[in-house]
Amino acid sequence: MLFVQNVNGDQTAFKADNVQITDTLGQYPTLSFTFVETPENEVAAQMMIPFTIIEVPENKQRYRIVTNNPVSLGKYKQYSVTAIHIAKDLHNKYVDERLENTQSLKACLDLLIKDTQIKYVLHDNFDNYAFSEGFGGGYADDLLMQNLASDFGFEFYFDNYTIHIQKKLGTKESFLFIDNANVSKISYNEDYSTITTYIKGQAKPIVQETTDKTGGSSSPGGSWGWPFPDVGEGNFMQVQRFGNDGGYRQNGFHDGLDFGSVDHPGREVHAIHGGKVTIKSYMSGLGNYVVISGGGYNVVYQEAFSSPSNIIVNVGDTVKVGDVIGYRDTSHLHVGVTKVDFNTAVGKSFTNDGTWLNPQEIIRNGIANNNSESNVEQPTETAEENKPTEYEIHSEYVSPLVEKAHWPKVEAEPITDDNITDENTLINKLKASIHDYPDIEYTLDYANFKYNSVKFNNDIKVGNYGWLRDRFGIDVEVRINSYTWYPQNKQADTVTFGNKRFDPVEWQVRNQKAFERNKKLGETLRNQIVKVQGNMMSQDKWNSKFNEINNSFINSNKEILKQFEDINTRLDSIEKTGKEEGGSDGTSEP
Repeated sequence: MLFVQNVNGDQTAFKADNVQITDTLGQYPTLSFTFVETPENEVAAQMMIPFTIIEVPENKQRYRIVTNNPVSLGKYKQYSVTAIHIAKDLHNKYVDERLENTQSLKACLDLLIKDTQIKYVLHDNFDNYAFSEGFGGGYADDLLMQNLASDFGFEFYFDNYTIHIQKKLGTKESFLFIDNANVSKISYNEDYSTITTYIKGQAKPIVQETTDKTGGSSSPGGSWGWPFPDVGEGNFMQVQRFGNDGGYRQNGFHDGLDFGSVDHPGREVHAIHGGKVTIKSYMSGLGNYVVISGGGYNVVYQEAFSSPSNIIVNVGDTVKVGDVIGYRDTSHLHVGVTKVDFNTAVGKSFTNDGTWLNPQEIIRNGIANNNSESNVEQPTETAEENKPTEYEIHSEYVSPLVEKAHWPKVEAEPITDDNITDENTLINKLKASIHDYPDIEYTLDYANFKYNSVKFNNDIKVGNYGWLRDRFGIDVEVRINSYTWYPQNKQADTVTFGNKRFDPVEWQVRNQKAFERNKKLGETLRNQIVKVQGNMMSQDKWNSKFNEINNSFINSNKEILKQFEDINTRLDSIEKTGKEEGGSDGTSEP
C-alpha cells in the first residue's frame, strides 16, 4: 500500500506491487513500483501526473514522480512508475547570487535554501572555506552535492525536506554477514594496479602578462588542441566516443566526444580551435553552451557548465586555441564539431549523416599535421609566451603507508590548480587525490536481511560499517554505499559495499600476521625436523645396543663352543688310552 498526493492536495491510498527503494551515499533516494488500474486503484491512476507525490508508509519518506509508463493489459492498464526523493525540489532553485572570499558552511547553506521549503541540520562543526572565485551561480542541489560537500568535507542524507549534514555518516559494528549463514557466498576482488603513494602539486599562478604586436593580451596558441591540456588526448570509453555508443543513445549514435571529469580531470575548459564566439546560450539537452566558429568549423562546448557565468567568453570575442573559455563543474564536457550551420546541425543530433564530425580524429590529425587544417588568423605571439606558467605555491603529500607499511613510492599524476590560493587547501586536495588503497569489490550472491532463518541484529543503512566473514573465518570491515530494499514483499535485498580506504595500521597488522604465521610455520617445521632427527638418534642408539648385545652373545657362544671342544678332546683321549693324559702318578682325573 502506498499513498499518493497530487498538486491540488488530493490524497488517496492504492495497492502497489514490486515496491523498490534504493538509497545511495551522496545521491537522492529513488522509488519504483508498479500497479494495475483496477477499480480500487482508479483514482490513483488518474493522479499519476507531473509533480505528484508518493509516500511510503514503511519509511515515511516522500518521493516525486519523474516517469510514468502505462501499458495496456487487456481490461486494465499496468503503470510502471519511478520517483525521486522530494528533496530533489532543491533543484528547482537556480542560485544567481554569489558569496565571495572566505565563508562559513552555514552562510552557504542559507543561500541555497533561501525561499524554499528545505531545511538543514548541522551535526558537526566545520571550518570556514576560502573560495577563490566565490560560491553560487548554479542549481542549489548541484552546489550542495558537487561543491560544498567536497569543499567542506561532509556527507549528508535526506529526511523529506530536511538535509542532515555531518562529517561522516553511519555507525561502526552495525552488521555481520557470515558466509553460509545469512549469505550464501562472499567473493571479492582486490585490484592493486591503481595504487599511488606520492603526489605533488602547484597552485596560484604568477601572472606574467605578455602582449602581441597588436598590443592585446596573448596566450599560447595553434590550430588544434585538447580541452584539458594537462591530460592531452587521454582515454575514452565507448559510450564517450564519437559514433557507435553501444546502443546507449538515440539511434545508438553519439555526435560528439565526452571528456569525463574522472578520465580527463581539470576545471578549466580550453578552446580546441581558434575563432570567434558566435553563440552563448542555453538549450534543453545541451544546458549552457558556447559555439566558437573559425576556419570553416563550428565547435560547440556543452553539458559542462551548470551556470552561464561558468562560460567566461562572450559573443564577439576572438579566441585562440588553448584559451580558457569556461569552468567545468559537471560530470563531463561534450565537444561537437561540424562544418554545417550550428542551428541546422542541432536538428541532426544523433544522426549519422555526416553533419557531425569526429572531434577526436580532427584534433589528433590537426596536431599531427602541424595544425595545417586551420586557416584562422592568429595574433603574432612573442617568444616569451612559450615560457611555462610559474606558480607561487608548491607542495607534496606522501602516504603514511610508505613509512608505516613499507610501501614503495608510487607517483600519482601531479596536480595544477589555478584557483587555489593557499597551501593548506592545496595539501588537502593532494590528500584527497591520492589513491593509496586497492580498489575492492565485494559481492554477495544472495542476501535476505529481513527474512533469513538465522537471526542477526543487522542495521542496514547507507554509510554504516560492519563485517563480512568468509568461509575461512577471515573478517573484513566494509561500508554500505548503496542499499536496495523491498519494503512490501519478501524479495531479497541488495547491498553494495563501497571501496574501502585501509588504515595504515591494518596493513601493518596484515604484515605482522603474515610474519607471525610464517614464523610459526618455521617453528613447526623445525620441531618436525628435530623430532625426526631425535627418532633417528634413538634408532641408532637401539641399533648400537642391539649390536652390543648381539656381539656379546656371539662372543659368549664362542667361549662355550671352545669349552665343548676342549671336553670332547679330553673324552677322545680317555677312550684311546684308558686314562686321562697329564696325570704323573698314573691316576686318572675325571
